[in-house]
Amino acid sequence: MKYVTIPDLKPGDLIDLEGDVYADPGGSNISFEFEFCTVAHVERETPDCWRVDTECDGSFGFPPDHTVAVEGHDSNYDAEESPCT
Repeated sequence: MKYVTIPDLKPGDLIDLEGDVYADPGGSNISFEFEFCTVAHVERETPDCWRVDTECDGSFGFPPDHTVAVEGHDSNYDAEESPCT
C-alpha cells in the first residue's frame, strides 16, 4: 500500500478511508472496515479543498496536502460509466 496526496488520485484508484480524519472521523463508518472505495472523480473546489467522489460512500472534501492509502487500481473501472462524473 502506498500513500498519495489527494490531487494525485486518479479515477479507479482503490483507497482505504477507514479511520481517515476527514472521511471517517472517529472510525464510525463500518463499511470502511470491510472495503476499499473506488475513486470516481477528483476536483479542486477551492485552493484549500479538493472533492473526491467515490463509488462506495459519496463524496469527501480534503485539504490538498492530505494523503490517503491507495491499495491499487481497478483496471476494469470505466470513469465514463460512473454516475459521479
